[in-house]
Amino acid sequence: MMPHVSPGDARSGNTPARGGPPGARRRRLVARFVAIILSAAVAGGAGIGATPPASADAPYAAVAGSGSTWSEIMISQWVRDVRKNGLPVNYTGNGSSSGRSDYWNGLNDFAVSEIPFQPRIPGSNDTDELPLAARRPYAYLPIVAGGTSFMYHLTVAGKQVTNLRLSGETLTKIFTGVITNWSDAAITRDNGRQLPDKAITPVLRSDGSGTSAQFTLYMSKQYPGLWADFCGRHAGFTGNCGLQSFYPTFPGAKGQALSSGVANYVAAPYGEGSITYVEYSYAQRSGFPVASILNAGGYYVQPTAGDVAVALTQAKINTDLTQNLDGVYAYNDPRAYPVSSYSYMIVPVEAVGRFTPDKGRTLSTFMSYFLCAGQQKAENLGFSPLPVNLVQAGFDQLSRIPGHVAPPAMASCNNPALQVLNTAPAPPACAKAGAAACATTTASTSSGAGGGAGSGSGSGGAASGSGSGGTAGDTSGGAGTGGEASNGTGSASTGTGTGTGTGTTIDPETGQLVGAASGNGSGGPGGSDISAAPVSVSSLRQGGHQANILFVFAGLTVLAAFFVPPLLSAQLSRRPPPPE
Repeated sequence: MMPHVSPGDARSGNTPARGGPPGARRRRLVARFVAIILSAAVAGGAGIGATPPASADAPYAAVAGSGSTWSEIMISQWVRDVRKNGLPVNYTGNGSSSGRSDYWNGLNDFAVSEIPFQPRIPGSNDTDELPLAARRPYAYLPIVAGGTSFMYHLTVAGKQVTNLRLSGETLTKIFTGVITNWSDAAITRDNGRQLPDKAITPVLRSDGSGTSAQFTLYMSKQYPGLWADFCGRHAGFTGNCGLQSFYPTFPGAKGQALSSGVANYVAAPYGEGSITYVEYSYAQRSGFPVASILNAGGYYVQPTAGDVAVALTQAKINTDLTQNLDGVYAYNDPRAYPVSSYSYMIVPVEAVGRFTPDKGRTLSTFMSYFLCAGQQKAENLGFSPLPVNLVQAGFDQLSRIPGHVAPPAMASCNNPALQVLNTAPAPPACAKAGAAACATTTASTSSGAGGGAGSGSGSGGAASGSGSGGTAGDTSGGAGTGGEASNGTGSASTGTGTGTGTGTTIDPETGQLVGAASGNGSGGPGGSDISAAPVSVSSLRQGGHQANILFVFAGLTVLAAFFVPPLLSAQLSRRPPPPE
């Protein structure tokens, strides 16, 4: 039996090849190839979804805001959109006054309010908010526009009235206790017919409210004599008391907390004869009509997105982005809705207290989303999108937030405001003061109050899809809109609608359009949100890691296929043969 001789053994008479035994050479060759593959993976990462800095990969810090119920429906939709994709934002609609006090007390990361921080009115016991807020430096930015609507519950011969018309003076007299019955002569003049002999129940916000502040500001500016008299009788104030976040109560009025509270009161069976001031979106969701308000152009108009946008072209924006609405109230364009305004977000511009640069990263990412893609959902939810100049102003304020992420380019923002403004229709002839009232004047886009199902055509857009049901006694359906996702969901409260269309998918991290998608919308049950299918905020960051891992894995698999068999063969060849 011939003894087993290892390769390179001196007894074999063989001289080891240069560089060592063949086994060692194989191992070195494998090591070199592994190094090449790993180096290629690292280099390739620069071109295949490069890995961002570690800070960009860190989880988003949670942020929480509070305040306005006027814009709560809109903000809640934005929050749902971004939370689906990993951005932890929370919002509590507890009223503008509470949101502002939460801010100066360091209880939130941002606040939302219809009015800025308020100084104390001379002669009142109000809190002077300005020095309190100064402890935590801040900036204002408008986030969404809308109209304060006047939702009512009134029937004639068992049928709901859906075409109520009110002048600003009549409206003010109702909410100051001067007009107390629906059969009043002033209401008869507005409507061209006498309404039932029934007591009016004004429903007021009992909590501190930006909606109360905006409505009382309108009355104090447009009807100062009526408002000053009311202030003297019910607010214990001599002269015009201006805007009031806490609406002074008066005999015959009912107080309810939050926007949902006043809307629910009016919509209830016991709400017959009542009227309230509330965000248009709440009236839509409740399926109840809102009054058409007489504008300076002589037309009774609804708080539609187009009519709000037209009115707000006359808003004067101060250097701190607060608003002067005097021109809005008095605008004589026939389409202008006079009680229109913006809602503000109040954001920190210094890392003070609970606010950190990590939270600034989250908050600024959220802001980039709602200033761009989020504005495309405003009209379907009863609001009006911000005009482009205010979006740019919002970007400027975003850039002051500690730890902010740069906003997207304005060219990619795809803001719908200009289209909404340019397509706002002229009011019909029956909306003109002195003409016989239109058969129905409520412009419902979300619900029908006992109406039948209907269907309509769809149009491409940002909202995934929505269908509108008929108004009370009306069996016609509204338009459905296609949207961001391949399948849309509806936002109708009552009644159904269908629509088809095409839209775009939005990256919520940058606010940019990232692709086209078709959509089919259908009316749904009450309270359903407008769904979105944006790209995950983490998917673009993870792409580089995934590409690198796959690249390395593929390379190692190829190496194994080439080198494992010969190495295994060589190992087996070195084993001594079994004894004979």
